[in-house]
Amino acid sequence: ITFKTYFDNGSQRRRMKKFTSNGFTHYDGVHWYPRICVYDRKLGWDTDQHLGKEFYGNFGTFEVELNFTSNYIVGATGTLLNENEVLPPELKAKLDITNFAHKKWESKASVIISYDSTDRKTWKFYAENVHDFAWTADPTYRIGETTASVYDPYIKQNRKILCQSLAQEQHAAGWQDAASFTAKCIEVYSRDFGMYSWPKIIVADARDGMEYPMLTLDGGFTPGYYDLIAHEVGHMWFFGQVGNNETYRAALDEGFTQFIESWALRHITGDTIKEPPALDKYHARFNQPSLVIDEEVYIGYLSEAAKGIDESINQHSDAFYGALGHGGGYRHVYYKTATMLWNLQYVLGDTLFQNAMKHYFNQWKFCHPYFEDFRNSMIQYTHVDLNWFFDEWMESTKTIDYAVKSVQRHEGDRYHVKFKRKGRMQMPLDFRVIAKDGQQYNFYIPNTWFRKQTDAITLPKWYGWDRLHPFYSAEVNIPSGIKDILIDPTNRLADVYMPDNRKRWSVGLHFDSEIYTLPDWKQYKLYWRPDVWHNAFDGLKTGIHIEGNYLELKNKFSMTTWYNSTLFQNKITRYISGDSTLVSPSPLSFNFSYSSNTHRLIKNSGVDIFTRYLDGLWAGGARFLLQATANNQISMGVKSLYRADDEDLQYLLYPELWNAGYWNNTTTLGFQHIYHYLNGSGTIDLVLRSASLFSDYKYGDLTMTVVSRNKLQKLQFNTRVVGRIGSGDPAPESALYLAGASPEEMMENKFTRSKAFIPYDWLGYGSDINHFQQGGGLNLRGYAGYVVPEINNEDNVSYEVYKGNTGAAFNGELEFDDLISLRPKIFRKWLHIDSYIFSDVGTIGYKNSTNKFFLSDVKMDGGLGFALIIKQWGPLDKVKPLTIRVDFPVFVSSVPASEEYLDFRWVLGIGRAF
Repeated sequence: ITFKTYFDNGSQRRRMKKFTSNGFTHYDGVHWYPRICVYDRKLGWDTDQHLGKEFYGNFGTFEVELNFTSNYIVGATGTLLNENEVLPPELKAKLDITNFAHKKWESKASVIISYDSTDRKTWKFYAENVHDFAWTADPTYRIGETTASVYDPYIKQNRKILCQSLAQEQHAAGWQDAASFTAKCIEVYSRDFGMYSWPKIIVADARDGMEYPMLTLDGGFTPGYYDLIAHEVGHMWFFGQVGNNETYRAALDEGFTQFIESWALRHITGDTIKEPPALDKYHARFNQPSLVIDEEVYIGYLSEAAKGIDESINQHSDAFYGALGHGGGYRHVYYKTATMLWNLQYVLGDTLFQNAMKHYFNQWKFCHPYFEDFRNSMIQYTHVDLNWFFDEWMESTKTIDYAVKSVQRHEGDRYHVKFKRKGRMQMPLDFRVIAKDGQQYNFYIPNTWFRKQTDAITLPKWYGWDRLHPFYSAEVNIPSGIKDILIDPTNRLADVYMPDNRKRWSVGLHFDSEIYTLPDWKQYKLYWRPDVWHNAFDGLKTGIHIEGNYLELKNKFSMTTWYNSTLFQNKITRYISGDSTLVSPSPLSFNFSYSSNTHRLIKNSGVDIFTRYLDGLWAGGARFLLQATANNQISMGVKSLYRADDEDLQYLLYPELWNAGYWNNTTTLGFQHIYHYLNGSGTIDLVLRSASLFSDYKYGDLTMTVVSRNKLQKLQFNTRVVGRIGSGDPAPESALYLAGASPEEMMENKFTRSKAFIPYDWLGYGSDINHFQQGGGLNLRGYAGYVVPEINNEDNVSYEVYKGNTGAAFNGELEFDDLISLRPKIFRKWLHIDSYIFSDVGTIGYKNSTNKFFLSDVKMDGGLGFALIIKQWGPLDKVKPLTIRVDFPVFVSSVPASEEYLDFRWVLGIGRAF
């Protein structure tokens, strides 16, 4: 057939693309020709179209000629037939990657072959037993080569496999070991899973992470690209040689490849992830290495399985809610399948599992297997009924969860160890008893008639699932007594809650270095660090912060306790003229919060609880959350606020807007919807709030907030629409404010919850516009600190409309910092500046002297703004960015008598306005 094909910038996922790099055009010719449908025994003609996920092709022979200008270096599927013509030895020596081992990263590439539009080369390739043909071309490619030695059972001797790396010259220094690492992968996979059948493999530096027969497109640099290369090269076994129908069921490729990737990394580089040298001494001191099997397999599965939101892997690759990438649960095609295989090794034992995997590969190589073929292959080879295992792992979303419930001593040295199966998935159990004299005793509890090869003491089988036999009592003889018991010492059993898998709960205490580390699924983590803060009335606050979590999602708590020293009280920023009227603060304050998912009760649910005594405020609350769908969340909560006396008001930036001695108790019902559209996304929040039991206030309101963020080429247009309908007389701290956040909202920000950093002259509401504006409320930032008097047309009385219980507003910001960049190199790494023009329009409700409701005149403002974002605090990765916002509302529609509509004004706030 004759056809035309087109390159673009890669907007079509996983299809041919081109891009400019170092002044040259790079080409990736992938999925570039019309594919012939596969006819197989299961589906007949497979006519599923490619919808952005996986592919399916038939095996065949390809003879391809690619014609380029002579300066291009080309790599492709198959054997290069005319190497001496297109890459003569002299030229190949110049292109050797070792010549560029010390070249600066991203520096300009040299010109080895000058461009001449009339001078062209034809690259000729030949490939057998492949179901696709792909190529890559770049003038800056530099070549690394080595060979892998694999045993070929057909010729009964070792065979050499050409392993070639193609790296852009500007990246060559970071690609020196790419070919040799690839060779090691080929050798490990061939030894442990089956021989590599093709004559060559290329790994190419191409800003990607995709696989094609004998060719992978990669990126990164050593050693960070080890996992990527191991993964893409691993595809040559199951995607490449086995050739299952990935479009129909992707797990037999992606999941199996994820598994052997982790296998290769453990055998080549060791149990821990190889990382580049630490950026600084602090990271070198506190960085915790990650285990390969955790980072590449288990965390990806368990982080969602522990929340009850994993997916069955026996689904069409386009059926995971239609999501692209790893969304919609598609990630479990990778991580759940890989975890399944490690757990199958745990069930069968190492040797039997290894031989069974080799049998499957050799039986189905070049034969297009499906799930049932893999199941049958493993069962037939092992002579073990594994249907229970595959049903659980492939067809369901059941999870493993075992616990050590109790240990009781009986006569003599006999102990009864009681286990509980809390999850719906059944598995055999390996467990170890650590005796008080230090000896270790290993035991094995089978769950079927099958007994794996093990040196452990085999106990009677535990037969059961769900509510059938959820408990098991093991009798063990330990002469010196039991110190500890742990389930699965090898850490392969994918238990969704590991802390209770020991007699002594598995808890680790660590210093919180504020450096990102991989979540730990093997123990409950506790972190501590000193904490220092300041406000004008407690003075210097010194304390300790402790937080804990399991997998960063279960039983997550945070507790900070401070001693309020009164040192530097009212010194950093003075709020009163003398010190005689300063309060005598409580010596201690605290802030506690707890959250956990509750999917065992209701799927996709969780709870939040908090209580604190902080800056004169007693506060507490609880909330139940239900993630109804991926984009919709429902919440129900209660909250209580109380300040005991007038002294507690002195902490506040606006003490006149809070009443001492009054309980402000509320109940809320919330709904949030997240939406996406072309070039944009947004959220809709709907909150119904009402005063609740024992509250000293009687009010209620319904608030809707819609925030949208839209990308317009180099501009970002952000909008916020907010509306509230209220009744009753709200607590002043919870009212709706025209200019910005309410005092209740400001309590959630450590910089605004009390007098500390905001100058006194910027605070308060009066007859002039002031300089402090915190985002929130109706957010008409040009009215900060202004009481906004308005004469009512009915009674001719002036009313201050700066707060109320009903109102609506529109806020808009057009960011142009990508168009006019403010990024000096001196602080580019740690500081970012957003620049924008803004406009706010709104109205607020009030009542006149006869208690009649009115909406104010429409108020407007507009101007120019800048947000300075401190995005990096030295080596402290987890410290949140701090945004200091300066807005210049040069236009305000309702102004004090002393100002003009168009005038120079400025306001400062912490965080973006919305």
